[in-house]
Amino acid sequence: MYLSVGRRKQSRERGDTLVEVLIAIAVVSLILGGAYTTTNRSLQATRASEERSVALKLAESQIEQIKGLVASAPSTIFLAASPFCISAGLPVTTAGLNTTTGQPTGTFNAACAVDATGAPTTNEPVYRLSVARNTNDFVLTETWTDVGGRNADSMQLRYRLYD
Repeated sequence: MYLSVGRRKQSRERGDTLVEVLIAIAVVSLILGGAYTTTNRSLQATRASEERSVALKLAESQIEQIKGLVASAPSTIFLAASPFCISAGLPVTTAGLNTTTGQPTGTFNAACAVDATGAPTTNEPVYRLSVARNTNDFVLTETWTDVGGRNADSMQLRYRLYD
């Protein structure tokens, strides 16, 4: 009788085998890896959307500045070399022109590479602005490096003046 009680005690205290533990670790690892991947993709998509929103805001700001220049000093905007940009980072007159040259800023200038606030920068993300003019049509092109740092994203807005 003593032997049967000892055997029963041993069978109740049996633990998990090494194979069961390894399978459990593998399942938990797969679940955590999937959650990490999903979270990372969601974060990148959110960041890309944020950068596109900032780019749109900057592009609309350029278009509004062009509208203001056309209304206040139309000759200066039509004499500007194409392509150009209008930068708040340089000393500008109330008409939005460079105080040194009296013209919109040329795209070769560092002021055409701006941050999210519109100030000149070299820190990523850098939004590069360029406005091309063809008679009464203005085409604003904006490029920046995507959130992954591998590809360039871009956006174009068009503005047409009507007589």
